[in-house]
Amino acid sequence: SPDARLRFAREAQSAGTLRHQNIVTIFDVDEHESLPFIAMEYIDGETLAEIVRRGAPIPIAKRLQWIEDLCSGLAYAHRQGVIHRDIKPANLMVDAEGTLKILDFGLARRDESKFTQSHVIIGTPNYMSPEQFRGGDIDTRSDIFSVGAVLYEVLTYTAAFPGSVHQAMHKIMNESPPPIESLVPWLDSRVPRIIQRALEKRVDDRYRDLTAMKNELVEIRQRMQTVADENQVTVVAGSKRATP
Repeated sequence: SPDARLRFAREAQSAGTLRHQNIVTIFDVDEHESLPFIAMEYIDGETLAEIVRRGAPIPIAKRLQWIEDLCSGLAYAHRQGVIHRDIKPANLMVDAEGTLKILDFGLARRDESKFTQSHVIIGTPNYMSPEQFRGGDIDTRSDIFSVGAVLYEVLTYTAAFPGSVHQAMHKIMNESPPPIESLVPWLDSRVPRIIQRALEKRVDDRYRDLTAMKNELVEIRQRMQTVADENQVTVVAGSKRATP
């Protein structure tokens, strides 16, 4: 259909110029017997949606690192003037080495004037920003809201804004997700504040860019790993003392 071809061409145009380790690489765009195709990097791995669905026992520090990868790749896309507009677990894949890759730029828009006028609702309802539902002007901070929703889900394995289209829209426009502390009580106290800021209803109350959000996550993850290493040393040292 014309709409499908337009989306296909948009993905090729938007993602085809992006070269970043956390974004799927597009090698070629062409047609074969009147059928358009995109030749892209093959990723041996699984999506975050699949990981969440099976409740994989992944360390919290590793999950935070995935979101750092997401922030890195998306911040790069933003600097190139590309707004993704459909960040969700199903569009994020973790490869065999544990690196996250951003997929599907079919809804992406070039941000030539620092904002894009949509005037129609575009995206996946459970991860859309309030301004996407309103069909108004959006900028890179719309993607930041979606990253906040993904971070919440990756840490809790529970959607931040579950339900049907209308249910998700009401929650996103009027409510906050259940406190993450009630689902992950041992989480660093700074993580809920990061999620809250990313999910602010007012655009101006969110992070201005994803680099700032990433830097805060890096600091938390590194502190968690330091504490884990110290605890491991203590356990090993204790076991040695107990050894005859």
